Amino acid sequence: MRTINAISNSAQETLLDYCQKLLTEVDTPLIGAEFGIAYGGGVESIGKLWKGRGVVYGFDTFAGHPKQLAVDLQNVEAWCMDYWYAKYPIFFELSYEYQRAELDRQGLDNVILKKGLINKHSCDDIPYLNYALLDLDILASMKTGYELVKDRITEDGYLFFHDVIPYNHLPLLNKWFLNEVMQSGLWKIIGEWPHDKFLVGVRRV
Repeated sequence: MRTINAISNSAQETLLDYCQKLLTEVDTPLIGAEFGIAYGGGVESIGKLWKGRGVVYGFDTFAGHPKQLAVDLQNVEAWCMDYWYAKYPIFFELSYEYQRAELDRQGLDNVILKKGLINKHSCDDIPYLNYALLDLDILASMKTGYELVKDRITEDGYLFFHDVIPYNHLPLLNKWFLNEVMQSGLWKIIGEWPHDKFLVGVRRV
């Protein structure tokens, strides 16, 4: 299964490093979630890494980028995935059915896929999160995802935001992250990778 964050940048390597760290840092069963999994390679990798130790949820429309949620169809958040869909026009690999079958083929029953646009009830069955990645590109979706995870991230957990840096990458996300997320006082930054990964990692203060 493909991982855009391994193909287009090196964020995937860093995310897996932190998931690896959790195996030794946490004794309880691990729970993780990635929001915006595209071709599914990220949750596939975590599922392999955490097999026998934890579960990871993958949230996606499984039908492509929901441009209708963008502030404006001319804004970069609306069309930022177009390049990747054009580069890898294998749309059946985006589907829930394909990804679920591939995960089942590998015996990765610890990867749970959730299909559809996220809403305030999307994580009702998830008690806590040791790891979460918000990679939804669209401001409205990132805000919804953040509300879902912010009170579920454990004291020893990691929360990652993709595409919120640098400031000129997806400007709406950058402004929201700096002015709302970090101004909340809930988080301390554990890593920033603005140019090669477009990634920020935080932990609870």
